[in-house]
Amino acid sequence: MNILKKDLLTSLLALLIGLLSYSQVNIWDENPNDSQIELDSLLTILPKAEEEQRLVLLNRLAEIYWFIDPDKTIVYGAEALQLSKAYNDRSQEGLALINLCQGYLLKDLYDDALRYGLQSLEIRKELGNKYDVAYTLRTLGWLYYDIGYFDKALEYHKEVLQMHEKIGDMQRIAYSYNSIGLIHEQKGDCNLALTFFKKSLELKRPFNNKDRISETMKNMGMCYRKIDDLDSAKQLLEASLEIANQIKDEQNKVEILNELAIVNLKLKNYDICLTLLNEARLLLEGFKDNKEWIAENYRIRSDYYLEIGNYKEALFNYKKYKEAESDIFSKDKSQKLTEMRVLYEAERRESEIKLLEQQRNLETQRRQGIMLVAVLLVIIAILIIVSLRSNIKKKKAIFEQNEKLSKERLRTQLLLKEKLENKLDFKMKELTNLALFISQRSALYKELIKSFKSIDFKDVNDIKKRVSSLIKEYSFKLNLNEDIERFHANVETLQNDFLFRLKEKYPSLTEKETQLAVQVKMKLSSKEISNINNISLSSVEIARHRLRKKLNLNKSDSLTEALENI
Repeated sequence: MNILKKDLLTSLLALLIGLLSYSQVNIWDENPNDSQIELDSLLTILPKAEEEQRLVLLNRLAEIYWFIDPDKTIVYGAEALQLSKAYNDRSQEGLALINLCQGYLLKDLYDDALRYGLQSLEIRKELGNKYDVAYTLRTLGWLYYDIGYFDKALEYHKEVLQMHEKIGDMQRIAYSYNSIGLIHEQKGDCNLALTFFKKSLELKRPFNNKDRISETMKNMGMCYRKIDDLDSAKQLLEASLEIANQIKDEQNKVEILNELAIVNLKLKNYDICLTLLNEARLLLEGFKDNKEWIAENYRIRSDYYLEIGNYKEALFNYKKYKEAESDIFSKDKSQKLTEMRVLYEAERRESEIKLLEQQRNLETQRRQGIMLVAVLLVIIAILIIVSLRSNIKKKKAIFEQNEKLSKERLRTQLLLKEKLENKLDFKMKELTNLALFISQRSALYKELIKSFKSIDFKDVNDIKKRVSSLIKEYSFKLNLNEDIERFHANVETLQNDFLFRLKEKYPSLTEKETQLAVQVKMKLSSKEISNINNISLSSVEIARHRLRKKLNLNKSDSLTEALENI
């Protein structure tokens, strides 16, 4: 009986592995929402599988977990990579590497994602499976798209399109058109993006792949909204929403609802706008990673309340939007983008060096062949002379090439340093200008409110109501403090080293005292500091006195000089 069970299990595993091997070329056609049954089956079978069978199962589990739990994708992918190397299975090794690339990409760890993606591409090009190569190129294209390197992303997706056109796979050609359209949309050319989206939709319709059709309709609706063709945008987004409801695609539905809310707000359909926003918010509560969508929902709500004149709710939602955006910004991809580009340049230069090394090896083999012919033809002396001259030329060429590469590397480093210095100078000027602008704006608002309050309203009630409304409106704008928040955020970025030294030396300083120290260091006057922070001049002087006291300064000591010397 045990032998029979074992045979049945072995047969089931073989059948499942055969199906998985066949499905590898169809990875991107799958809907992650439909994979739960397969996932449960694989998790049941995995502990009983032998190692070679386990390798295929691990890779399939890693694929399914892409959109469910990227951490598990990385865990299963790493084990699959180890086993594939142990069994020298290059096909499964390439798949494990692309799984790891996807896992790290979904976690925004772009340097690791790029490293594994490039390794997978090298193996898959070696094996020659066009579908696998195209998919890996496509994944690398989305990697560069995700970090805003759109020209590089476009280069990869165009290469994928060319491969699919050669294969004649109309369904994947449609996907490539949609991808290229998204890149042009992000680059700001919505009209060009629409031409690709229309081609994609036309090719997708015969396959009746509803989630893909809904996605492309949504993309087209967003483009039409951006070029203010609101009727077309509304029509396409509503059609996309209808399909999303049919197939229960909740993630796509949230984006559609937010977009439809913007369109209806522009069309002044305020009740519909609020209903759509509330429906999107209800769906977002069930998502694990929803920070960007929540921030967008708050932003649209702020615009909605501002449009209907509810300034209190508008301010509340705008502040919520800024908090959510700040949380996202704290994980900003700009630093990772810099690391990615440095890594990309390093990979490119390493390839150039490998190519030179290969050329040198080829030259060595050629020279050895010449020497062998020379021995056979008994003209050793002549060939030695020719060989010596050739050797000198090659060494000189290699030396010159290496010297050229060294100079190019030094030049690149100097340019990068100069660029960073110029950027820092520009940011400092921009920060100072922003401070002066905030000071001037605050002073203007205060004077305007003071002027309005001095008007006698006793005889003209109607005028009083209107002027009072203006006072409230300008008070609202004054309290918004968007520029002040941006000012403090820029200060923290540009004065990061100073803030670290200051807090290390004087840990008892409060956040307000730290901000005041930076503003004094920037040589802003007390009046400018008062206007920037929306406090009275006397409060600034008191704060300066307290700061001097905490810094243990004498009356004769200059506060500005003391801060500059920290």
